[in-house]
Amino acid sequence: MAGGKDIAKVVVVGGGPAGLACAAELAVRGVSVALLEKRGSLGGRVQDLSCKGKVRCRQCDVCRVHRLRSQVLASELITVHTRVELEQVERNNGRYRFDLVRPNDAINAGLCSRCGKCVEACPTGAMTKAAGKIVLDRNSCRSIQGLECERCVSVCPVGAIDLFGEEHLSVNGNAVVVATGSLEFPASEEKRLGFGEVSGVMTSMDLESFLEGKMDADLENGKKAAFILCVGSRSSSVGTPKCSSVCCKYSLRQALTLKEMFPKLSITMFIMDWRGLSDDDGLLRELATTDIQVVRSRPAEIFSEGGRPAVRYESGNDVECQCYDTVVLSVGLMPDLDDDTLSQMAIPRDPWGDLKDENCADRGVFLAGSCRGPRDIGHCVADGIVAAHHAMKHLGVDHG
Repeated sequence: MAGGKDIAKVVVVGGGPAGLACAAELAVRGVSVALLEKRGSLGGRVQDLSCKGKVRCRQCDVCRVHRLRSQVLASELITVHTRVELEQVERNNGRYRFDLVRPNDAINAGLCSRCGKCVEACPTGAMTKAAGKIVLDRNSCRSIQGLECERCVSVCPVGAIDLFGEEHLSVNGNAVVVATGSLEFPASEEKRLGFGEVSGVMTSMDLESFLEGKMDADLENGKKAAFILCVGSRSSSVGTPKCSSVCCKYSLRQALTLKEMFPKLSITMFIMDWRGLSDDDGLLRELATTDIQVVRSRPAEIFSEGGRPAVRYESGNDVECQCYDTVVLSVGLMPDLDDDTLSQMAIPRDPWGDLKDENCADRGVFLAGSCRGPRDIGHCVADGIVAAHHAMKHLGVDHG
């Protein structure tokens, strides 16, 4: 309460960079926020990204999102709802109500004896025991994925496991900011590049896991690696014809980070051209100081040769083929066409599937981040702040 009046409330849908920046900005201005996120924690895709500035800062903005997350979690004006799915959204007299469902914790910690019988019975390894606690990976659970199993339930001696328990809740707001983000292009759809078929071919997100120490890869001094950019973007056959705008920068940061870690790792980057980078960009200046090779060509295919990935590409009037130990597919961003929240709110899309602001502001709905089209982290943060000010203007709140 402020001055005897209810504080205006905004519902922010999406807890990635744009949603976090929007919620933080609103709270700083005294506006209460309900932040909805379908994942188990805040940060969006940034949760899966590594810092590219362990020796020198390359302005990847990953740490910026971590700071925003801490700010949001510490704010008394922001109520965070994670692991929620939308059941229904309604608008009455200019006020929105979101009816949500959230799965309960599958393991009742008060009942669980930590005997480990469920871990032994689980056929997929979804049940694990760590630090004396039983944990369920819902994405690996056969029963939750709709397959017959429930072995853990049948062996639990104390009845502590309920795989399908859920709670229902509702949140209300006078304005809505949609910051639902985007998806990575599924590299397996680009059949010619061998992802999932040719050993040594990985995606840029796999490389992030390697840089975080969560995944092994054949990347070290004396080895050869290649990056192929624009995978799933700027294409008329798969993915989107649009430029993803983020691939050039993040691929350069990844390549420079690898070069920093392994000075004698040979790196080749296959590009169409550099996008989103000025001629004097710091990343390009740093690139010029290295022996990283840049080839302006869009490879035709990747196939296995002698157990290693081989890249076939056009070079001038010739067709060349080079073998590498690792090939990184720099995947582009795609709109999430199956997001039920967007369907229920009747937000229009452009011909490529990205959301449009058309007829949204009049009903108190504002868009932010890469749901509007591909954007890097910094642009998503800026977008979130702008959306916060649009929402405050709609509510008649002084926003300085």
